[in-house]
Amino acid sequence: MAYQVTNEDGGRTLLIRTALDLLNTVHPEDLSIREVARRAELSSGAPYHHFKTKTDLLAACAVVAWTDLCDQLENDGANGPLDQLLERAKTYLAYARANPGPYQLITSRLFVDVERFPQIVELRARAMGGVIDLIIAVRDPGMDRPTAKFLGVSMWSLLHGHLMLNNDSSGLLDSQATLDDEIARLATQMAQLPVPSPSLYR
Repeated sequence: MAYQVTNEDGGRTLLIRTALDLLNTVHPEDLSIREVARRAELSSGAPYHHFKTKTDLLAACAVVAWTDLCDQLENDGANGPLDQLLERAKTYLAYARANPGPYQLITSRLFVDVERFPQIVELRARAMGGVIDLIIAVRDPGMDRPTAKFLGVSMWSLLHGHLMLNNDSSGLLDSQATLDDEIARLATQMAQLPVPSPSLYR
C-alpha cells in the first residue's frame, strides 16, 4: 500500500501511514497511539492534535484503506460485466493478502455507528454498489437491487470466509494463489445462481 506523506498536514498523513503499517502486526484493539507516534518519530502528544481518540485514528486509517480498495476494485481493466465481476473478486482477495492489517480493520465491527462514520459507510456502499451494478448487468437489467445486493453480499461473504479460514499460517494449502483464483471463480458463479424467492431480500 502506498501512502503520500506531506508536511503541510502537520504529520496527520504520517500518523495514518504509520498506523496502517503497524496494523499488519497488531490487532486494531491493541494498537497503541504512543507506539504510532514513536514509530512516526513524533512526540507522544502529536496524534492528539489530529485525533481525539484511538477510534478516530483508526477511522481515518479505514477511510484510506477503503478508498485504496475501491480504487483497485474499479480498475479491473476487464471487458464484459462477468469478467469484471471475476476480476473484482480476485482483486478483493489480492488486496486482503497484501494488506492484512488494513483488511482486518475495514472488516471489523469498530465502525458500526453509521452516523459517526459517514465516510466509511459511503465507501462500503461504493464497493458493494459496483458489484451490484455488475450483477444486474450479468443477470438482467430488470433485476431489482435488493436481490442483486443479496447475491453481492453472498459473493463477498464467500471471499471473506475463505480469507478467515485459509490464511498463510494455516498449513492447509498447497497453493494459496491457485485456491484464491478458484474461490474467486466460485464467487463469480454464485452471482449467476437462480434466486428462488426475491421477495425475501427486499
